[in-house]
Amino acid sequence: MSYLDRLKLKILANAPEYEATKGTKAPYVPFVAPESAPFRQISAADLPIDPEGDARRQRVLAMLDERSDTRYAVLVDDPDTDPVLLTLAIRGRATCELKIQAAQFDPFELLAMLDRHGAKVH
Repeated sequence: MSYLDRLKLKILANAPEYEATKGTKAPYVPFVAPESAPFRQISAADLPIDPEGDARRQRVLAMLDERSDTRYAVLVDDPDTDPVLLTLAIRGRATCELKIQAAQFDPFELLAMLDRHGAKVH
């Protein structure tokens, strides 16, 4: 008999007698979601209208209409403001306005990026 087997027998011989007990089961508590406001879908009519933003959006969409082979149109009204407000249109997808910190805005990098990615409509 190996040393390990003898050690196990010795430990079991000196172990107190015990009876296995049945584990307790935690009481079932169902999840109840807190009361919340009823779901309501937001439509464009619910959003505040920004006349200046809408005018910029119409200008970039007109740029896309004039050039049927381009994918992106970008408009920066005043690059000297902080943050710089950039209006972007992606043909057939979306329009958006981006606020970019003046220190981070590089118009030449923007033109290079448009040259790389926006030359042809896929």
